[in-house]
Amino acid sequence: MKTNYILQILLSLLLSVGFISCSDDKDNNLAPDRINFVIENDVLYFQKESNTNSLRIKSEVYPQISCPEDWVELNLERLTASIYRLDVKVAANTGDDRTASVTITSGTESKTLTINQSSQPQASAYEVASWLGLGWNAGNQMDSYKNGVASETSDGNPMLTQELFYKIKAAGIKTVRIPVTWIGHIGPAPDYIIDDRLERVAEIVGYAEKAGLNIIINIHHDGSGGYGFWLDFKPAAANVAKNLEVEDQIRKVWTQIAKRFVDTGDFLIFEAFNEIHDGDWGWGANLTDNGHQYNLLNEWLQVFVDAVRSTGGKNATRYLGVAGYAGGWELIEHLELPKDPAIGRLLVSVHCYSPGKFCMEFYDEGGNYTYFPEWGHTATEGKYPADDVDEEGLEDIFRGLKERFTDKNIPVYIGEFTCTNRPAGRESAFRDYYLEYFCKAAHDCGLSPVFWDNGGKGIGAGQGAIFDRQTGDYIHYNEASVAAMVRAVSDDSPEYTLKSIYDRAPAAEEDDKQ
Repeated sequence: MKTNYILQILLSLLLSVGFISCSDDKDNNLAPDRINFVIENDVLYFQKESNTNSLRIKSEVYPQISCPEDWVELNLERLTASIYRLDVKVAANTGDDRTASVTITSGTESKTLTINQSSQPQASAYEVASWLGLGWNAGNQMDSYKNGVASETSDGNPMLTQELFYKIKAAGIKTVRIPVTWIGHIGPAPDYIIDDRLERVAEIVGYAEKAGLNIIINIHHDGSGGYGFWLDFKPAAANVAKNLEVEDQIRKVWTQIAKRFVDTGDFLIFEAFNEIHDGDWGWGANLTDNGHQYNLLNEWLQVFVDAVRSTGGKNATRYLGVAGYAGGWELIEHLELPKDPAIGRLLVSVHCYSPGKFCMEFYDEGGNYTYFPEWGHTATEGKYPADDVDEEGLEDIFRGLKERFTDKNIPVYIGEFTCTNRPAGRESAFRDYYLEYFCKAAHDCGLSPVFWDNGGKGIGAGQGAIFDRQTGDYIHYNEASVAAMVRAVSDDSPEYTLKSIYDRAPAAEEDDKQ
């Protein structure tokens, strides 16, 4: 079963990149197919450090490879009868930016591979986390939709403004994430032309640039998770032809988005998709299909990277965010980073809403929409989610991400986390404690947290706004909450530690003390 799936994927890949060319069957005499000469990428990008990247070549004969530069080392390995892998290793660059040309020849046909190496070092995962800083999501805004049509205001939030972005910047936030749903704004096959919604997204990107903020945009809902729109993972996982159709649309939609921003600076980050799953949030067929769905998502991520990089310009080296199955940290071990012609320019995104019954909401046994009001080692019995994630549990989650990615110099951002607004007093104190502890624990592991603001301006379950979308002013007492989170991701002084936060948790109630 797994072997058949791999063969199907290989076939679809070869078809999509033009590796196979079919000749006419004249008079029912089958002639051997001609093998087209194809190279997977025509440009590779390296930072200052010595490093190695690779690409595949399809050729009818053994290719000849040459490069006059002594700082480029080439190694060609045959993988199949007609597919080869070329490993390109560059020496450390001690001077200015430099370029080399590699000539690849198949018979009488030649192609050029360009090697670009920067004089600037690759940023470390911790440097990227510092650059991203504390982030903020405009949730239920550009991602909202009604009757199959995405609309900026359909969830009741007013339109985003330049003034809001200025105030977000003044609060100490460095990055905004603008989830974008595109349904109802994409034309029919074969071109899938996006309408003027793309220009509205560009206007919002301009708000971020003018305010001096980084900004992340993505494809957010669009059907994944069983909603039945074009980006529908379940039928694509069940049918190869359907998957090829979806991948074609992914390629064309992301190509349009990328071309619109081909000259936009590095403050703009593209994130492939949001929380891709089959409708069962990680508890579905992914647990029994021998990795089929995990592999398919990894394939979609490769389509995304290839589409963006192919547009050139700033997109050739722009940071790109990729996430694992269902978007959370729980199944991140199944994520395989896409092959990227640009070394060190991929970011991993995870979501963390742990413990969900404290930081978000749930229905209790009586059907009431509620939440646990306390959290952590000083919480009162019965008022916190027992047997769920506490301080040590959060640290374990973030240490696991650090070991898997940060320690290998792969930057990670927590694209969504939250804690709903609570009444002033003890409940609000536990909320602030959680938010500060969360952000500090993430920061210490080299992770950048991005708060999910859902626009709900009330108090209690489901009410998660920290900024008024219209005025940019703080909701309730969130000025202190934001200040604590900003400090958590920026203050590395020796006296400010997780232990110092732990020690000033809200006091335990008298009756709960031993």
